[in-house]
Amino acid sequence: MGERATLAWVLAALLGASLEPILVKLGYRAEATPWQLLALKNLVAAAVIVPLARAPKWPGLPGVLRIGRVSVLLIFTNALSLLALTRLPAVTLMTVVATTPAAVALVARARGRVRPGARFWAALVAALLGMALTLDVVRPGALAFDAVGLALAFGAVASSTLYRSAMEDITATFGPKVVSTWVFLVNAAVTSALVLPWSGLPPRAALPMGLWIGLAAAVANVAFLVALHRIGATRISVYTLLQRPFVMVAAAVVLSEPLRWSQALGVAMVLASVHVAQRAGREEKKP
Repeated sequence: MGERATLAWVLAALLGASLEPILVKLGYRAEATPWQLLALKNLVAAAVIVPLARAPKWPGLPGVLRIGRVSVLLIFTNALSLLALTRLPAVTLMTVVATTPAAVALVARARGRVRPGARFWAALVAALLGMALTLDVVRPGALAFDAVGLALAFGAVASSTLYRSAMEDITATFGPKVVSTWVFLVNAAVTSALVLPWSGLPPRAALPMGLWIGLAAAVANVAFLVALHRIGATRISVYTLLQRPFVMVAAAVVLSEPLRWSQALGVAMVLASVHVAQRAGREEKKP
């Protein structure tokens, strides 16, 4: 039952994370700015998270400050990703973000949390190659390079890595639902004070997308932190590589979108490699 519950939380996190970039693109089409979506996302997520997590527990002022210091990293990650999408195609951004599990594993190794062996790293490299195939990077012109955009994307990877690594300790202390609640309450307060006064709300046409982005973010964050608490930052980061293949298969089945043979091969590589990496991660975790 424990493994099934963990898998359910992982799938919920993947679903929420998969919906968000699609909604962001729709928001941009409705002439919303990245800062408007960032502010509205955190306001909506804060309103949704209290009944969703059902964890109004007061962790004490030191606890709120500790959670708040880390929650700011999530604002940086979101802001950098939103800004990167204004300069880079989604394909390029997703290719860069796919390196996050490797960065998380390196941090975990440096902290003595895990000792990933050769089998884990080989599986992770194979998963990254599979991810590249799913993104169709072999197609001429698939990747567009913009120095500022790439800097923003790698900045998002760095802040996301620090966030995931720090949250592993914090969720062990306060519990994932309490942490997720206060992450969005703190972030809503920060963006309301520093972003909303000069960005304003999105245009009326983009408001529905902003509302759905906030809802998806709240669901994804609760599920992600619960899964992180259960299996650790390294393994949940590897699981996130499944996001792109799931979206592609769903689009091919539901929307009848064409799937190139190289992309189908990439999906198979990611699925197989993530399975191997997860088994290796369990076996090689430091006692």
